[in-house]
Amino acid sequence: MPRGRPRRLSRGELVQQLNTVVAQLIKENRQLKRQIDKLAARGSAAASGAIDRNLRAIQKRAQKALVTTPTRRRRRTGGNRQA
Repeated sequence: MPRGRPRRLSRGELVQQLNTVVAQLIKENRQLKRQIDKLAARGSAAASGAIDRNLRAIQKRAQKALVTTPTRRRRRTGGNRQA
């Protein structure tokens, strides 16, 4: 069987797939928040500050990954330009 482009999903299939992914992300987010609360409760004040900063950085990266959509770049052709 030839390997080509994957088949294009219908709107209903795409919505279902996105709902599944969002539900999984929400579940993982809840788990991470619980872990954060446990770690912050255990750490000292100085360590807790460092943990909080690192966790905020991770949160920002995750939010950025969810919000941004990949853009397609146009190919530049090296046509014969004459001045």
